Amino acid sequence: MPKMQEQKKILVTGAAHRIGAELVKALALDGWHVMLHYNSRHDEAATLCAELANRGHVVEAVSADLSQPDAADKLMDAATKSGPLQALINNASLFSYDCASSVSAELINQHMAVNLSAPALLTKALYSQMPEDEKGCVINMLDAKLFGINPDYFSYTLSKAAFHALNQISAQAYAPRLRINAIAPGIVLPSGGQSQAEFEKSHKRNLLGQGALIPEIVATMRLLLSASSMTGEVIILDGGAHLRPPARDVAFLEA
Repeated sequence: MPKMQEQKKILVTGAAHRIGAELVKALALDGWHVMLHYNSRHDEAATLCAELANRGHVVEAVSADLSQPDAADKLMDAATKSGPLQALINNASLFSYDCASSVSAELINQHMAVNLSAPALLTKALYSQMPEDEKGCVINMLDAKLFGINPDYFSYTLSKAAFHALNQISAQAYAPRLRINAIAPGIVLPSGGQSQAEFEKSHKRNLLGQGALIPEIVATMRLLLSASSMTGEVIILDGGAHLRPPARDVAFLEA
């Protein structure tokens, strides 16, 4: 009798709401055993896990504060109790406003801890826990503003620029056992205090007159998980906004 194939397992950080939650839903539908990471959003994580479990999917919630130096190792230990992971999506992000005149060492360090150090250490931990005869995949969630840059959200932007470099050098460092790629979406959901009307107007400035849609991000995630020859790449989904970059973040542009 042929041996049944084991269910593939993936860790998604920052996955209790917004884009992360949508990725979890799609992965569960695709048959993955999903480890859903959250920090403070316990109720949302529990609700999402229960909803998916009721549909017959395997989703477990694991909590960690990624700003802490030992968080990556603790999170990986918790996520691999029931067996090794085959994939990781570094989606968690700190997004706090500052500018060149208000930037501080404290805020830079806070952003770097969550947006750079945690993904770097989680990628290292994923590689370390994999059996030597297996290969895995990492998807890093960047930001399209890196390709049409402006100085708003100064510390956040610095940390995401470093994260972009991490995507490239980790693809080199962990090959051939890990493929590492990134998705760089523009504004997908209202953020930074945007109203729905402001959110919709911001997309009209794009070359295509629209922004990225959740189904497109999900489709790109599926591509990156399956494309065995792709590594070190970034796929930008922003309706062409990076080809017509504004001088300021869209949250501060007048209609």
